Amino acid sequence: MNTDSFMRISTVYVLTFLLVVSTFSIPFVPRTGAEPIENNPPNVPSEPTPANGSINVSVLETLSWVCEDPDGDPVTFDVYFGTESPPALVASNHTNTSYTPGKMNYSTRYYWKIIAWDNQSLFTEGPDWEFITEEKVNSPPHMPSNESPENGSTGVAIDVALSWEGGDPDEEDTVRYDVYFGNTSDPVLVANNITNTSYQPDEPLEYNTMYHWRIVAWDDQNASTQGPLWVFTTKSETELSVTITKPVENKFYFNDVERFNIGRNTIVYGPITITADVVSDISIDRVEFYADGTLLGTVNETPYEWYWKPIIQFNGMSLTRTIKVVVYDVDGKSASDEINITKWRFHILPWLVVGAAFASRLVLHTTVTGFFYNFQQSRFSVSFYAVRAHYRTVGPFKTQRGLISFKQCTGGFLIGPMSMSRFGPFHRFAYGSFTFVGNINMEKIGLGQALFSRIFQRRADTGGNAGTILSILRALRS
Repeated sequence: MNTDSFMRISTVYVLTFLLVVSTFSIPFVPRTGAEPIENNPPNVPSEPTPANGSINVSVLETLSWVCEDPDGDPVTFDVYFGTESPPALVASNHTNTSYTPGKMNYSTRYYWKIIAWDNQSLFTEGPDWEFITEEKVNSPPHMPSNESPENGSTGVAIDVALSWEGGDPDEEDTVRYDVYFGNTSDPVLVANNITNTSYQPDEPLEYNTMYHWRIVAWDDQNASTQGPLWVFTTKSETELSVTITKPVENKFYFNDVERFNIGRNTIVYGPITITADVVSDISIDRVEFYADGTLLGTVNETPYEWYWKPIIQFNGMSLTRTIKVVVYDVDGKSASDEINITKWRFHILPWLVVGAAFASRLVLHTTVTGFFYNFQQSRFSVSFYAVRAHYRTVGPFKTQRGLISFKQCTGGFLIGPMSMSRFGPFHRFAYGSFTFVGNINMEKIGLGQALFSRIFQRRADTGGNAGTILSILRALRS
């Protein structure tokens, strides 16, 4: 083997060894010498809106700009804004490329600037920008609307309060109102420079009357808006009445209880509950109770009554008192009713009246109710033909009742109340009830005979035995 061959073989072995060694040793050797990647700050904020130096900018403008990062890093912004230079920080870590400062002042110069930050804490400060807002153009107040009462309304209460809606498109303006009101188509000024959107007339309005009204709105800049002419009609006068239902005329009351009827007077013995019935188509405010002009008390809800228990008062044998009740509705309208009574307290006369009523049971008397013909009466007797009637006789030792049909009847003189409705030819037929002293005397006579006897009857003697069957027969014979 020559020297050249040996050298070639040696070179192959060396290269093979180095290749094997490098294959197994490279993974276990740390990498060194790698160069770091350089971070770049965000780009300079640009393209501002509004543009730098702009004028007549809307007071509601939104600020915006353009800014990115050359490395694609996320960017946040600090926003500086205000009316002084340099402007103050108003937002930090802001992620949008726009900012809304809210409503700005009119005719004012504003300054602003943006500083952009990446997530490696590198930043880029933008240039100073400025702009001037628009001049204010005043707007007149809104047209008055939503009136109450509604235009054309009818049946409006006479104590109505007028109201409306107003306002101004310029929120900072204060709006005041002039109110024109009256019952003609050219209403007069009744209130001016008021800030409320309502007006209450000083006096209640007239019933069933048409009223006209208008509102004129004024702002701080003396701009005005005249509203439309509105009309409404008040309601007709309401019905209001009061009636005293206790005590009532021609009754006797004993300790707040109605006992019996009496003629041409109202007698009250002891305390009594004065009761009133009120009729109204609107709410009642109050009901007042008076005795002889002195207020006893006031009631504000049903039942309308007052318990009257006066002190002892004497005026000879009796005392006349006047009870009066006055009602007021919510419109201020009033109505009244009154009654004169004889008021007794601890007096002997009521007991005499009650005693007389009790004594009537000790006197024999008869009460007849039914259908009669040719009813006649005198000072001492009564006669009638009973077509069909019921009778009841009461006395100390006798009580009797029965039915009478087609009989001529006579009795003593009338006592107590009589209720009689007459009808037919010459009003000779009657239906009703009456009471007379003594028993009832009856004689059966046909209706035809009774009618025939009446045709020839002459005026009977009213004394002694007048009204008896014997008197009738004597009159026929004569």
